[in-house]
Parts: sequence; C-alpha cells; structure tokens
Amino acid sequence: MTVGPSTQTTERRRRTLASVAWTVTALLVMAGAALGLWRAAHRTPPGALNPSLPMPGNVADLQQALANARKSDEISRAANAELQKTLAQRDEEIASLKADAAFYQKFVGASADKRPLAVQAVRMHQQAAVWRFEAMIAQNTNRDADNSGRLTLGLEGMQDGKLRKLAWSDLRQNAGSDGIPYDFKLFQRVSGDIALPPGFAPTRVLTHLQPVIGAAVDNSFAWKDVVDAD
Repeated sequence: MTVGPSTQTTERRRRTLASVAWTVTALLVMAGAALGLWRAAHRTPPGALNPSLPMPGNVADLQQALANARKSDEISRAANAELQKTLAQRDEEIASLKADAAFYQKFVGASADKRPLAVQAVRMHQQAAVWRFEAMIAQNTNRDADNSGRLTLGLEGMQDGKLRKLAWSDLRQNAGSDGIPYDFKLFQRVSGDIALPPGFAPTRVLTHLQPVIGAAVDNSFAWKDVVDAD
C-alpha cells in the first residue's frame, strides 16, 4: 500500500513532538536534581538558628576548655599577687631583724658606750590618713635589769602660722592615751600610729618614757630626720 505525502508529514511531526517531549522531561528531571543538591549545600546547620539546642560535642568542649583556662588564669594572678604581698612582708621583717641585729652588736659590744634608758631612734611612715611610727628603746647600763613602762609621743610644729605642741592624747584622739607598753632587758622595738590634725606641719617628735620604777625620760628628734622617704 502506498503512503501519501500528507501521511508522511504527519508521522514526522509526531516523532518530532515525541522527541521534544522527551527532551523537556529530561531537562525537568535534571533541574529537579540540581535544585535538591543546592538546597542540601545551603541547608542551615542544626541549632544555628536556635541557641537553646545542644551544640556539637567538639564545640562545647572547646568552650568549656576556654572557660577553664580563663578561670585558671584568674586564680594564678590572684595567687601571684598574694605571693608578692607575702614576700614584701617577709622582706620588711628580714630588714627589721637585720637592723635589730646590727643595733644589738653595736649596743652590747665590749667597746660600746654606756647608755641609760632612752628612746635611741624613731622612724615615721605615712599610711593613708595616719602616721605609723617605730621607736627603739634601749639601755645597757644594767644588763640584768627588767625595764618596763609606757611610751608616749608628742609633736611640735606650725599651724595657722603659730607654734603648736600636740600631746599623745591629741594624736591618738584619746584612744589608748596611756601609751605603748614596753618590757625588755637591753632593747625593744615598739610601734603604733598617730593622726595629725589638718593643716599641722610637724617639726619635731617628742618621746616620753614613763618607767614603772624610776624617773621619766624625754627625748626629741627632728621631724625631717625620722620621716621615711617615699
């Protein structure tokens, strides 16, 4: 049977449409696959939008290690500061003991001059609103004697352009106005603190020893000679 020209044309069109339809279907399938891959690549990690969700174990471990390291550093710094403070205190104690030893060797040596009971030295050092003092009381005329009593300090100076003298009770504001007790055979270092009134410029330190037995002993020192330099 012979096929006419119109029939052949129709067959060619059918085949062309089928080929186009297959191509379009293949393109759609490929586009869907590409879209799925893109979404998977750009998906938000779990917990990124919600901080309350648990983080991966390695991140949590790193943050805990960092917190531990910071806490350890704080503890180390505090311990170091406390150590430095303790070392400074020990240095002061050692310096004081060395000074006492040097004074003792000079004071009790065979060639030492005889010195009756007296305040041999005074040091003053300002600490905030008060002045800290140290006084060395000594005697070597009777090495077997027990020397006991109380020490008080006074000051001479200028205030409002006038000479003024301050007693122990003025400097202590009536706190412990009986004085600093002492009790020794050869020498003893005693300490205390005093408060200067506003506007008072001291020029001399006056010391007063009142022994339990015997007469009182007074000494004086120039302020500039007893103040520690900062």
